[in-house]
Amino acid sequence: MSPRTTMTGGVDILRRKWTAEPVFAIALCVVVGLRLALPFNVPVGGVLGLVLVPLWLPLLQRARLFITLASLLVAATITGVLLTWWMSAERLFLPSSLVERSALALGLLGAVGALLWARTVIGLSAVSIAYGTGMTLGILGEIDATSTWRFTFSIPLTILLMAIAARGDRLMPQLVIVVLLAAVGAVNDARSNTAMLLLAGVVLIWQRIGRGAGSARRRAGNIVGVVLFGVAVFFVAQAAILEGFFGEATKDRTQAQISTSGSLLLGGRPEIAASEALVRLHPWGMGSGIIASPADIAAAKSSMAAIGYDPHNNYVDRFMFGGGIEVHSMAGDFWLWFGLPGLASCAIIAVIAGMGLDRSLREGACTALAVYLATRLVWDLAFSPAVSAMKTLPLALIVLAVPVSAIIAQRSSARPGTLPEAAAADRRAT
Repeated sequence: MSPRTTMTGGVDILRRKWTAEPVFAIALCVVVGLRLALPFNVPVGGVLGLVLVPLWLPLLQRARLFITLASLLVAATITGVLLTWWMSAERLFLPSSLVERSALALGLLGAVGALLWARTVIGLSAVSIAYGTGMTLGILGEIDATSTWRFTFSIPLTILLMAIAARGDRLMPQLVIVVLLAAVGAVNDARSNTAMLLLAGVVLIWQRIGRGAGSARRRAGNIVGVVLFGVAVFFVAQAAILEGFFGEATKDRTQAQISTSGSLLLGGRPEIAASEALVRLHPWGMGSGIIASPADIAAAKSSMAAIGYDPHNNYVDRFMFGGGIEVHSMAGDFWLWFGLPGLASCAIIAVIAGMGLDRSLREGACTALAVYLATRLVWDLAFSPAVSAMKTLPLALIVLAVPVSAIIAQRSSARPGTLPEAAAADRRAT
């Protein structure tokens, strides 16, 4: 065999290898977004990510915040087990809850690692579209006569359509999708999702005005500006709802929640009061497998009753305290399940999101999808169960990741000719 033939064969093998890698990366993103579950709700995508740790662990050399997050999630899992062992001397515990919540924390680590690696191979835009495709495929098995836009379709279709619209960095396609999705959400009682979409549209226009004027925004100006826009959208949306612009059913539900506690947030999320009571009793956490004692439940119900909410119902007895502890807040859940490492994990997640959004705004490269995911991440930390937050959290962390451009440059230099297209696409889509 001649040297030329050997060289040609080697090139063909390399070509097939690097062609298969993007296909595998896309399939991996779809599986992570699909959220298939093994027994005890162990996420398949998270497990695959953990199996593939040799692929993405070297990437963390240039990603200190991700190193911190990975370390905290591992520490949180261990702490949850130790707290369960400690508290089980006085309280009942469920082994199934211990396994499920440990898998949730480690599955988040695996999912983020898998998407981080995939982003260096196929770019951010392809990762987002593949993830959104997985989420959309995941709802096909849930569609039935009781399916609603608010609980079934809104988030998956929002992610997918906004990811597609973000390609090419054009303003109008993103605004059209934002307006259409917000309109559909408004007539289907999806209040929070509609407000997030409106905020994404406002911030996108604000960014383009600044880019057109050639003005550079300082870091504090970015964060303060987004917060102020968020507050304004909240109060404008609340006023529009109370005026009946979103339908009488939405108006009545909102008015009842405000009348209950004097605030839409407290009235709509009375679990906040329960979280405060349990954290005050157990500031070090309770454990990922612990069942609340009668004294714990009484304290939580008393705190909820203090804001005008009647806690004596099946939701509180079964959902919140029937199979462990669930306070409808990722930060609250992680604190109570995993102790202080769990709370610190939530803090690092917020830092990654804030720094990433700020960087994108300063560079004039922020998409509506990035603003939406950042807003949803903050909402989920405060007001969504940890299980629900996992639907979008892995993608949010990758879309808002600060150090990924440096990681891509590192991989591109390490493997010449392999990733320049992905790197360029990633920079355009960030």
